[in-house]
Amino acid sequence: MTLKDILEENKNLTVEGLQRLQAEYDKMFVADEFQGFDKIRHTYAHMGKLFGRLAEYVQMIEDGHADYSPEEIKTKVIPDLLVYSVWLAQEFGVNIEEAYLNRFVGNIKRLHADKITPEDLNELEELVNKRLDISD
Repeated sequence: MTLKDILEENKNLTVEGLQRLQAEYDKMFVADEFQGFDKIRHTYAHMGKLFGRLAEYVQMIEDGHADYSPEEIKTKVIPDLLVYSVWLAQEFGVNIEEAYLNRFVGNIKRLHADKITPEDLNELEELVNKRLDISD
């Protein structure tokens, strides 16, 4: 499937579509440069840069520069975090949607069980399992 084919599949980019789009992009433009541990190390280095940009933004706001622009966070940090999440998922064989939904339910159970009824939690868990096609 081409980049164009993936983008034309749905009006909105799904998590699965994101993974497939990035995989196709990588196959076309990146695969020869980074694979396996080299790709993980590269991801680690670039995530450090992203956290540096975020740290600079936080520091500037805390230092009273309320007009400091969040533009780099919006246009670089957030999209690049998606790219690096997909890269790590590819290297470790993770389906991001499945991992996210399992973490989502796990966080509710672990951190917020006192703020949701057992029935609502059970319903959420059933919806996630159905979405992921997991039977009891």
